Amino acid sequence: MTAMRAAAFAALLLVLAGCGSAASQTSSTLGSEAASLVPSNAEAFVDVDTHFDSQQWQALADLAGPKLDLARLKAAAGAALSLAVLQDGTPVAFAKTHDEAKLRRLATSFDKGGEHYTVQSINGWSVVADSQQAFAQVKATGSGKSLADNASFRAAEATLNGNSLATAFLNGQELKELGQAKWFAARVTGDANALQLDVHAESLTPAPGVYKPMLLRDVPSGAIAAVSFKDLDKPLAQLHGADRYLGVPVAKLLPALRGEGVFYVLQGTLVPTFVLEVQSPDPASAEAALHTVAAQIKQHAGGAIVVRVSRYGSRLVLTNAPPSAPTSGGSLVDDQPFKDALAAAGAPDRVTFLAYADVQRLKPLLELLTQLAGGSGSSSQPLAKLDRIDSVVAFGTPSRLVVRAALK
Repeated sequence: MTAMRAAAFAALLLVLAGCGSAASQTSSTLGSEAASLVPSNAEAFVDVDTHFDSQQWQALADLAGPKLDLARLKAAAGAALSLAVLQDGTPVAFAKTHDEAKLRRLATSFDKGGEHYTVQSINGWSVVADSQQAFAQVKATGSGKSLADNASFRAAEATLNGNSLATAFLNGQELKELGQAKWFAARVTGDANALQLDVHAESLTPAPGVYKPMLLRDVPSGAIAAVSFKDLDKPLAQLHGADRYLGVPVAKLLPALRGEGVFYVLQGTLVPTFVLEVQSPDPASAEAALHTVAAQIKQHAGGAIVVRVSRYGSRLVLTNAPPSAPTSGGSLVDDQPFKDALAAAGAPDRVTFLAYADVQRLKPLLELLTQLAGGSGSSSQPLAKLDRIDSVVAFGTPSRLVVRAALK
């Protein structure tokens, strides 16, 4: 069941990445009709709009590459397509196909090892699965309690009012790394100019605190990217294996991430300028932690990058900018593109975090970092797909996560 389960979760990732149909936003619910055949304890459920010839599906295909064959998918799926992952991890697909032979051919393309996917007609749906046990669960659910009867599923469906490009429901345990919640629901909306993901978490615990991003005013006008945060030490401490990616023990970094902070990137002459600024409740510990980070950066860069740490009362700054570096004289929060991007995303005054990136100006930096990390030409190919994205805004509230990508 590995290949098909991966495909089911890939569909979920498409929802979380912003797939769908801008020309026809027809999915206004979680697809309760197909959900009536899914056991009530399923791990996840995804409902996808099937207007695969739309402008937004084509944009997604351009990003995904040749592996996403829209013509083949449209011919196989027909009028409706939903995917579920059952409690035991078994993936099942539901389609209202107009050509079952094409659906069968698509299903068999997921065969791998002992996995052999077949199609059965159940209650007017063409159901795809790799075991008789899975088909038996679907048949039994058709005459009993289903996911559509599940109180959490119904509550999640109620939050997804309005037309959507794609919708998803996840059992709360599936995203336990983000905190415990009864359930998660996601929806994607879009038009010719942007895609927006909206994730709702019901009764998320521990509930993240909200704040007004005051340090964003210190970010100079024209910044390429900026991330505002508060008490980042708490979630970072929960990320297992983060030491491997950060190159320094997380425990040594945590004091530098308490309080409100902002990280931003500015255009440089040869090397971009980066700045981490923190308003710390324990400036002495934060300063020591930042010196550890600075030493680690110097070691990894072979001394090619000089990083300094400065302290101004309770405010700490880590940057590769020289002490006499000129400033633009304005602030990012007053830049019209920044204000327009936040307004389009509906960002509130108080958030749990806020991020902004001018993707086209950030892309050269990402390419440089890929080269410095020893990446090959093929490893930089995914970055070429950023050409279709103009800017990205992301923010959180105690119950929501929103990501909006403006398209070129």
